[in-house]
Amino acid sequence: MPQEPTFVKQVATALSAVPITKLGVAVSGGGDSIALLRLLADWGQKNGCEIIAATVNHNLRAEAGKEAAFVAMLCKSLNIQHSILNWDDWAGQGNLQNEARNARKKLLANWAKQESLSAVALGHTQDDQAETFLMRLARGSGVDGLSGIQQISGNAPIVIRPLLEVSRQDLRSYLTDLGQEWIDDPSNDDTRFDRIKMRKAMPFLETLGLTSSRLAKTSTGLQSARDALEQMTLRAARACCELSEYGTVEINLDKLQIEPVDIQHRILSHTICWITAAQYRPRYASLKAAYELLKQGKSQTLAGCYIKSVSQSQIIVMRERAAMPTQHYKNGPYDMRWQVIADNLTQNAYIKPLDEKGLAQVDNWHELGVLRDILMQTPAVWQDDAVISAPLAGLNGISQIFLINDHNQFYLDIVSH
Repeated sequence: MPQEPTFVKQVATALSAVPITKLGVAVSGGGDSIALLRLLADWGQKNGCEIIAATVNHNLRAEAGKEAAFVAMLCKSLNIQHSILNWDDWAGQGNLQNEARNARKKLLANWAKQESLSAVALGHTQDDQAETFLMRLARGSGVDGLSGIQQISGNAPIVIRPLLEVSRQDLRSYLTDLGQEWIDDPSNDDTRFDRIKMRKAMPFLETLGLTSSRLAKTSTGLQSARDALEQMTLRAARACCELSEYGTVEINLDKLQIEPVDIQHRILSHTICWITAAQYRPRYASLKAAYELLKQGKSQTLAGCYIKSVSQSQIIVMRERAAMPTQHYKNGPYDMRWQVIADNLTQNAYIKPLDEKGLAQVDNWHELGVLRDILMQTPAVWQDDAVISAPLAGLNGISQIFLINDHNQFYLDIVSH
């Protein structure tokens, strides 16, 4: 019987940080995720917690189906429910790695919701943390980027990484002692990828004292600095930002400019991401340049937003109309932030921003006391060239349209990473 590894307690401590009644685990078939599966299977039995597993098949390699079947057989032997989540809607455009990563997150989030999971565990290791630190250092990242992978993140679902302080080699030794096989992904040797380049460089860096352990600890140490900056940003945002039912954020520049410059930039970039539902911030150079012009009273467009300079002390960040989609009229989300309730579905109707042409069809819109630029970026239901419903502009018709996220979410998102 192999001796229990020292990191078992580390895993248990990490899991105790969140309330768990039913835990999901993402298992690719590689050494890290197979080790996590075996560890969680034991932990679940000891703690009376149901563990279920899922494998994302990106359908990008011929071997992927066999790897998913390998995981399914292992789960069956451990008496763990297993699902295969297939990604089959890639259009062949854009950055493949980024698209696959986003698809994996979406598939796992939907699976977690369907299974009513408390959290989903991922197999990121200390080595992953070190490699991420090096990649972001090479890209010139600041505190947020260099703070690396968070052990606990998200809220729908909560994502937990119990192996973040455990080395890849220790996990493989653990599997070898168990007599447990795993599958090595050939892409882990493909030096076209930045992560693999950093992985290949690690033996040389270790001779300089830059071990995976030391790099990971440096990255983790920066997380407290990031947390402090986020708390400062949250406090400042509550003082200078005002949200409206029209999906806009008004920022008081007099109050904003009292804050350190980094906090000013953080609030503006967070506001843009919230309005556009973007995962990543605007490029820093573009953000900085736009902000300087805004302080001079010059309105700007940036990263899918139109930022209107109302006065020397007031800007309003709203959606850029040209960046909003035209979509078939139906129940459901629009532009990733509006909820549409279609009381009556009308043939050939579609939804897009009200725009200038639509605003001209709304009688007495000026009585709302709302800037025309704000009204023009609100969603409206169209048929041919006629607006048939624009509830946010005062033209009630066949639909209800309102923001999906409440205003409090704007502030919560500042510190939820």
